[in-house]
Amino acid sequence: MGRRAGNTRAAAPTGVGLPRDEEAIMSMGRLQELRDEMLKCFRCNLCKMIPLPVVRNPDFFDGCPANRHFVFHSYSGSGKQIMALSLTEGRIQVDRALAEITYACTACGLCDVSCKFNMDAERHLVNMALREHMVDEGLELPVHRRMVEGLQRHGYPAPEEPKNPPGRWAQGLGLKVLPGERAEVLLFAGCLERGDPDAASTAWKLARLLVHAGVDVGTLGDREPCCGLPAYWTGYRDVFARTAARAASVLDGLGVKTVAAASGSCLGAIRSKFAEAGAAVPAVEVVHATEYLWRLIQARALRLSRPVRRKVTYHDPCYLGRQSEPPVVWEGETRVTHGCMTYHVPDRPVNRGVNGVYDAPRSILRAIPGLEFVELYRIREYSFCCGGGGGVPDAYPELAASASAHRLAEARAVGAAGLVTACHQCRRTLAAACEADADAPMPVLDVIDLVYEAAGL
Repeated sequence: MGRRAGNTRAAAPTGVGLPRDEEAIMSMGRLQELRDEMLKCFRCNLCKMIPLPVVRNPDFFDGCPANRHFVFHSYSGSGKQIMALSLTEGRIQVDRALAEITYACTACGLCDVSCKFNMDAERHLVNMALREHMVDEGLELPVHRRMVEGLQRHGYPAPEEPKNPPGRWAQGLGLKVLPGERAEVLLFAGCLERGDPDAASTAWKLARLLVHAGVDVGTLGDREPCCGLPAYWTGYRDVFARTAARAASVLDGLGVKTVAAASGSCLGAIRSKFAEAGAAVPAVEVVHATEYLWRLIQARALRLSRPVRRKVTYHDPCYLGRQSEPPVVWEGETRVTHGCMTYHVPDRPVNRGVNGVYDAPRSILRAIPGLEFVELYRIREYSFCCGGGGGVPDAYPELAASASAHRLAEARAVGAAGLVTACHQCRRTLAAACEADADAPMPVLDVIDLVYEAAGL
């Protein structure tokens, strides 16, 4: 990771927009706007771990997958703040080494919420602005560039279009197809179902459950757009903004009351990152599948009558949890006192990751007869990332494998015989780690799998 390749520039993906120089000026401007956030960092190291008051096991206190894997300060949230500050002050220049460290991060946001345990600093915004500047300077990673080109070309974040077209997972279910037909609820399957059989199976089971409960549900068939989160993760700000705007326009114009996202990553993108890009979906309620299923269970429209005799634990996905809060809208003035301390007039509300989707999955697991549910040591807003975000599995597979293996070890440490999550991306990354560890296999399931089994379908 210490290689240096000067200021080598890569070709821009098609349709990015402005010339490189203008884009670089704009992204540097965004970094400059965040300079006060960078200055708040005094190297307390909280960004590397979960806060000490919530540590339940000394073997599982790490918070940052990159810092845990590379064991070097530059890879931590603090390290990226310092590098960004040095960049804005002209003390360093962008180069390949800086880009490689910038992208060796799952964009999980743990450094952000851990830092906010003792100060109000926007670490995640700085991290993402730094990625955007790498793109604008032509230093994006080639594997990410090909992924985003695929997203723009055929609506799927991979160089080659998958064999399965959007919506094939729903064949034979007789679901309504919007916008030609009308429905109260749209099932948003997520584009991973096109290339991941497990994701397709999860969407299929969710549809069966909704129909079984009498829900007026439909899909977009082959018109379902990608949420664009891979472009957000990798710093392609303009590509993500355009993708989000198109998707929001589609969702807003369907006449549905509710959008139920099957994957936690899609939920985080639509509920939080769309609004950040100025593409909110104001006319529609956007929920995760577990939130909607829990409503049905509470209303007794969906009954869980078949015992599921397993001992499981639950992994909180980053973008279903701490990263699903809509951005804070605030207008005011930032002032400085004692030469270095900042405060806001009026007070600025801060997202601390506590309002993500945490309760619904747990409520469902506790409602399944025969199921024994135990918590991991790092949960809710302090969950440890599976390693599947930020474009890391494609660019740094060893980092993704390290993070997911560590999470599986935590699941074993609490005595679980199965690891449950609620995100296609998390399931795929954790399942790959499970397959790589033949000595201690552990099934990785989606909450929807267990609901389907308990409903007796």
